[in-house]
Amino acid sequence: MAVLKPRERLVYFRVSEDEFRQFVSVCEEAGARSVSDLARNAVQRLIADGRRHREDQDIDEKIRVLERLIAAVTEQLQLLSVNQAPDGNALEVASRADGFFPGANAPDQNGRREE
Repeated sequence: MAVLKPRERLVYFRVSEDEFRQFVSVCEEAGARSVSDLARNAVQRLIADGRRHREDQDIDEKIRVLERLIAAVTEQLQLLSVNQAPDGNALEVASRADGFFPGANAPDQNGRREE
């Protein structure tokens, strides 16, 4: 079978005799073909974990922004309900909502407004 991505680069690092024995032992336990495979997989896991950590931080920031937006919307809804007139009609604050929702109270084709 042809190798799709040949490995052409070498990375060297020194280990003590005890460390090497530990590596070989872990290779046998993990089923790695060699100490090189073990080291390569360990470094790849470190890289993937670093990416996941950065992505988690990005998601955490987005959640914080959404929580602030939800709090602001909730506050606005509470203000609107406090400003509700006794007869059930919203005060001027709600009447200005037409500017926020274009077409919400626009006349139909016959020039009539929806009741």
